[in-house]
Amino acid sequence: MILRRLHLRDFRNYAQLELKLSEQNNFFTGKNAHGKSNLLEAIYVLAVTRSFRSGNEKELMRLGGEGYEVTGEFSNELGVKHLATICCDALNGKQMSLDRKRWSSMQWVGKFPVVLFSPESHKITSGSPAERRRFVDMLLCQSAPAYLADLMEYNRILRQRNVLLAANATSGKDFTAWTQALALFGCRVVAARFQLLEDYAPALHQAYTHIAGSPSPFRIFYRTRFESTQTTPERFLGLLQEARPHEERRKRTLIGPHLDDFEFSVAGKDLRQYGSRGEQKTALLALKWAEAEYLKNKTGTTAMILIDDLPSELDAGRLQHTIDCFAGRGQLFITAVMKIDRQMNHGHHFEIDEGEVRRVH
Repeated sequence: MILRRLHLRDFRNYAQLELKLSEQNNFFTGKNAHGKSNLLEAIYVLAVTRSFRSGNEKELMRLGGEGYEVTGEFSNELGVKHLATICCDALNGKQMSLDRKRWSSMQWVGKFPVVLFSPESHKITSGSPAERRRFVDMLLCQSAPAYLADLMEYNRILRQRNVLLAANATSGKDFTAWTQALALFGCRVVAARFQLLEDYAPALHQAYTHIAGSPSPFRIFYRTRFESTQTTPERFLGLLQEARPHEERRKRTLIGPHLDDFEFSVAGKDLRQYGSRGEQKTALLALKWAEAEYLKNKTGTTAMILIDDLPSELDAGRLQHTIDCFAGRGQLFITAVMKIDRQMNHGHHFEIDEGEVRRVH
């Protein structure tokens, strides 16, 4: 999928912006806090209907504005054009339209695949389990439309069950019904995650071997109470029954995919605990490269690849290597503080100064 044009109205520090983009590489340079990341954020919102920086819609609105609008003109691999718009204001909330027809978020996610590589991405390999669950869930939501619906329903049921646990209301029919529903949708979530890791493995191995220049196996293990062959509602209900006394004491659900984790392993060692900083950076680069390949294989559409704040400490060789890893795997959007050699990297180069965007090449 190629984003040909981007239009912003009252988004972050942009009152109005119209950009014609390269179908290959787009570089945005300028000082910090002048609006580089805001551009990538707008593209991400257009792709998955939410920000990667904030869950508060009001923060996306320009100071003094009453709403925002992000519009993109896309074309797919067959040359079919699409007009996508996401707007939000206090009166109507968030609305999405594709080719001037209203769409829901569950219909939308996965239509415009996106891969994000930002300064916060290191949390995937070194942060809390929630960061790894978020990475896996977003990959599944973009590649398997039914997963988003199952995950949203599981989370809704989980909240209701926790309300009953907090109120000591665990002896009635309502609690039993919510528990049975939790087991049903929880199994769907767990089974989809197991399948993802199986399907993702070949791309991950290829990416790590190429980037690291090493045949050392890079694997992801799913740390859950379930076995891949025993992901059934009956098994889930059995585990919940065993945990019931502990849940009643702690007032919350203690079994389920909302508590699971993923372990990244290189050459048999836990990357989070034993991996060097260099190994973690290499692994993260491989994860993102494999993510782009996986999305293309599953959706039939190349992803937009957003690289926010390309590290200024990279020398020219390592900078080129990073860009080359993603070049050809999707339309690139890269922000950086330092100048990027225009001869070395073909595409459109833009300079940003206090919200003003100027194409320089």
